[in-house]
Order: sequence, then C-alpha cells, then structure tokens
Amino acid sequence: MFRRDILRTLMGTLLAGWLRPNMPSAIGSMATEDANAADEYRKMFGWTKDLPPGDSECLRKAATIEIDDQRIGALVEKARPVLEAIRKAATIDQCRWGDEIVSSNDLGKGRLDTTNIYAMHVTCLSARRLAAAGQGREALDDVFAGMKLAHRIGTGGLLIARILECGGEVMAFQTLGRILPGLDRATIGDLSRRLDDLPPPESASAVIGPESRFILGSLRAKLAEAGPVIERAKWGDLGFDDDETATLQRLTGGDRGRLLDHLDANGPAFAELARRLDLPRPGCRAALDEFAKDERSTHPIVAGFVESAWRVRHVVDRMRAIRAILRAGIALVRDGELAFRAEHDPFGNGAFSLERRENGYLIRSALSGDAQPEVKLQIGD
Repeated sequence: MFRRDILRTLMGTLLAGWLRPNMPSAIGSMATEDANAADEYRKMFGWTKDLPPGDSECLRKAATIEIDDQRIGALVEKARPVLEAIRKAATIDQCRWGDEIVSSNDLGKGRLDTTNIYAMHVTCLSARRLAAAGQGREALDDVFAGMKLAHRIGTGGLLIARILECGGEVMAFQTLGRILPGLDRATIGDLSRRLDDLPPPESASAVIGPESRFILGSLRAKLAEAGPVIERAKWGDLGFDDDETATLQRLTGGDRGRLLDHLDANGPAFAELARRLDLPRPGCRAALDEFAKDERSTHPIVAGFVESAWRVRHVVDRMRAIRAILRAGIALVRDGELAFRAEHDPFGNGAFSLERRENGYLIRSALSGDAQPEVKLQIGD
C-alpha cells in the first residue's frame, strides 16, 4: 500500500527507542493575539538537520545518558537558541503552521522533518541537567515546552506527525520518571498540576481525515500525469502492490477517469475505518481485521491502510498508559506503595506491575500487542 514501507520503518525507529500545559509563572505569559508560535519553532528547524552523528546519538539517549559527561554540557550549550525558541513558543497561545500537506513532495519538510524529534529530546537533556542542579521547576518548564512542541506537530496531523508527537512525548515522560525522586514535594505537586492540564492524547481516528486526503491527493497528482489508460507497468509507480493492482484493474479496467471516480468514492470506507479505530481496545483489532477482509475487494486503498492505522491506535494507547504510569510513580514517590497500588492500570485488571531497582523502580503496564515493546517507565536512575 501507498507509503507502507516508509511508515513501517519510521514507526519502528521512533517507537523502539522510547497540549497544552498551563505553563508556570517562571516562564510567564507572553502571548498576544498576533503572535504565532510556529514562527518561533521555525527558527530551530534547520538546527536538527546539521547535527554531528555524536550529538544525534546523545539525543537519542536523552532520558538515560550520563549527564555529567562534558559532551552533554557542550551539546546543551550549543542548543541554547533551540531551547530558547521552544520555551518562547510555549508561552504563545496560537500556533498556525499555514501549510497543507497534499503530496509526497511536502514530506520531510518544516514540522514534518523527522529530525525535529531531536529538538524535543534536547529539552529532555536540558531538563535532566537542571534537575540534577536542584532546579526542578525549570526542568519541568523544559520538558513541558518540548511536549507542547510535540503536541502541536501531531494534533490534527498526518500519520507521520502523530508518530513524531508520540515519540517526543514518550521521551518526555521517560525524563520525568528519571528525575521524579529528586524533586521536592512542592515541585512534585507542580508536576501533578501540569499533568492535570494536559489534554488527553488525540484519538487515533483523528489521523484518518488528514491521511486519507494526503493519500488520495497524492494519487490524483500522479494520475494527472498519466495517460487515459493506465498500463500494467505503470501501476507500481502509483504505489500499489500486486493484489491492490489486480483489484483496481478489475474495478476500473485501467481507465484513468474511472480510477479517479473510485478515489472519490473512498470517503465512506475511510469514515468506517475511523469509527472502528476508536472502538474499545479488546474488540478493536478484530473489528479492523474484519473491515480489511470485507473491503479488500471493493476499497483496496482503504483496506491497505488498516495496519498503519492500528499502529497509530497502539501508540495512542501507549501514551494513555505511560501517562497513567507516571501518575502511579508520583503516588509511589510521594505517598508510598499503598498509594501506588490504588492507581489503576487502564489496560490491566488492577494496579501496575512494580519492580524495585537499586536506585528506583520499574513500573510496567499490561498493555501489549502485535510484538510491540512492553510499556514501562523507570522511576529514578
């Protein structure tokens, strides 16, 4: 299916490594009606493209790397303009990107540059250094500013944008888990209030509208350059596999006009996919499999997107789980194990699994599926 291999590779890379908060007075409100946070974010987009391999490797490990290494201090100092842009943008209410992603030529640019994940990670690295220096509230400022960037990239966005959002947010929560035991009680209370102000993760189905417009728009652009009849050798250039090609040839006879009409008729099928994607998790996978089987012979483009849609559902559920894990971690650090046991795993039948470590804890959720990595959070170092 269209872009399937690229999306699978990107998801695997971002997930394997694993809003709008009420920003505190330490940051201050600088919002004006005319200010646009996107203008601040664009100031740092180019920085991530030119990172030396050593720096990008450090940032991939931002939540776990030893922070007393001289390289880390130098990296954070180099990233000072990036941090300042992200912090400033977090104080601005409006974020208007002013772009419309309509074809594959728009991918990898601006907010959809996958290296932007490093900008989110540098806020986590800075936060760990601030926390180690006893500046807990400033550390929270950095983490939540980075999360706000992630949220603004992903909200209402394409599948790739949602992956970037979830990857950035997972790193943020990993960072919060690491620094949590070192925060004083007042700062832990501040953290809890900021978590209260986070909007819930946007539903997985929110990706269907933007992604369907992108997929169908990209196909229409390619068909505009094709002849009135699409020859067998040209179908692969459109991004279809052999089964999809055979089905679309049967449905349209290879006629470009009929194929364009078929693209226009995919709306109801995409809407049904979106509906099923938000079903309760226990029955969601089976409902999607049934949908793919039923639609393969009539709407192969939509049926071919089911696996990617399910992965989005999993990362959204992963974020729900990891947010709940951090809540449980706060209860554990602040009030003890009895309070921890009272916190409910939204994907289990009771409390989270707790494993004591030498310098902290490892908390696990029961969420699992399709050979995805387990959902866990380290509390402390």
